[in-house]
Amino acid sequence: MIAPVPQRIAPLSWRKPALLWTPIALALAIGWPAALFYNDPNPQRLALVAGAAVFALALISLGVGWATGQAPRARRIVVLHVVIAGALVAIAAPFVLIELLALVADYEREGAGESFTFAMSLAMIPLALVVGLPIALVSGIVFAWLALKRSHIGGGDLLEDRVFKNDVKPFR
Repeated sequence: MIAPVPQRIAPLSWRKPALLWTPIALALAIGWPAALFYNDPNPQRLALVAGAAVFALALISLGVGWATGQAPRARRIVVLHVVIAGALVAIAAPFVLIELLALVADYEREGAGESFTFAMSLAMIPLALVVGLPIALVSGIVFAWLALKRSHIGGGDLLEDRVFKNDVKPFR
């Protein structure tokens, strides 16, 4: 019988105690963009809602990966999940914003919401991406470094884990 191929890169694991470190990591990752608007509560709320949406999508995609047995092996994979979720939220945000503005305008004056068009949403997408992606990148890095840690498979030394002990013959 052939021995299984040894696993060299261990998957990431949650920093212990996870009930302490995960909320701290989420609070810092979602909270730092909101802290930039400490004097203005409306953009602060918008930053909190967008950050929560980004991390909800990212944690869902990471959870699916963990459930299917493909846990991330590097922090860059976790950051990639957060950045992709940030891109999706940044693309969707102008459409949501235009619809909300149209609803408010119609509430104030009947028919005023018709001036907000689909083209306005399309025109705002590049701006949303330019602002949202760097924020998602930094937030993903903060989350990945605080919430996750690298786990170890064995002793860590290739010669001492008994997989390659008989194969390696130095200086022969």
